[in-house]
Amino acid sequence: MFNIKTITRFLLNFLSASQRDFLFGIKRLNVKKREHPDVQLFIIIFDGLFFHGGLTDRFKGIISTFHYCLYNNINFRIKHIYPFDITEYLVPNKYNWKICHADKISYHLFETKFVNLIGDMSIKRLVNLSKKKQIHCYANRNIIDSLSTFYNTNFDWGTLFKMLFKPSEKLEKMIQKQKSQIKGEYICAVFRFQQLLGDFNEYNYTELDNTEKTILIDKCKKSIIKLQDASDCKNILITSDSITFLQNVSEMNSIYTFPAKVVHIDTTEGETHDVYMKSFLDFYMLSEGKKIYSIGTDIMYKTEFPLYASKLNNIPFERILIE
Repeated sequence: MFNIKTITRFLLNFLSASQRDFLFGIKRLNVKKREHPDVQLFIIIFDGLFFHGGLTDRFKGIISTFHYCLYNNINFRIKHIYPFDITEYLVPNKYNWKICHADKISYHLFETKFVNLIGDMSIKRLVNLSKKKQIHCYANRNIIDSLSTFYNTNFDWGTLFKMLFKPSEKLEKMIQKQKSQIKGEYICAVFRFQQLLGDFNEYNYTELDNTEKTILIDKCKKSIIKLQDASDCKNILITSDSITFLQNVSEMNSIYTFPAKVVHIDTTEGETHDVYMKSFLDFYMLSEGKKIYSIGTDIMYKTEFPLYASKLNNIPFERILIE
């Protein structure tokens, strides 16, 4: 039996992306109050009304649209309120992206353009936006290379990230505490199980039975030993979406895990501050290692989280497939 939402989604498939933006804009905007903004603003929004993706996807959208704004001299702002306020974890560094009282946020149809770039790898709609209207945007893809080619720029992902962000005071203290426990240089190994071990909620992935779980964990532990034997640096920071796995390897020699619950931020809400903090902490800890390895079997997820952590400080990144 069809309902109005199903019918609406079906009909939207026959419209162009720009036409869908116009319809969603009418729904979000109004003609009641004009703000008459004196400068153009570009606001990237994460409010839970659309699919946004995980932390990596959100970073992709933020950094890409900041690249666009930086080149076009447009004031850039971030409204990240779902499922948490991002300022609890990251604060402005060299560029102030926080929305302030002086910003005239307009929801008037004639002053504001709404654009949904979720899943869109093309730069066409972005570079063709009006330079007069205020822009409210959803985005979650890395289009920096395409923008660099179009604008003949050479912005680096890590440089742009560090222009925008630095850790909050609490996050910075946690980073320093973990680094002090490792005591020296370290390499990093990332294992992404999704629901395979039964302790990470992400969409509708399959959980293994107990025997299969044991076999998979043993394979991954052997890969850590092999990596340790082959590397000059014996200290290895292990991060994972599975607290079961982290607890399982935490007693291995020269292995550092800091087990804590990890969640996918687009499939959960209402968690405590510290649960969301773990993803930011892992991201920064990975970025300060000597090298990052993403390790897994063919049934495990090839996460981009460690790849983008490596881009922050341009450290080597390598994927290892376990047979």
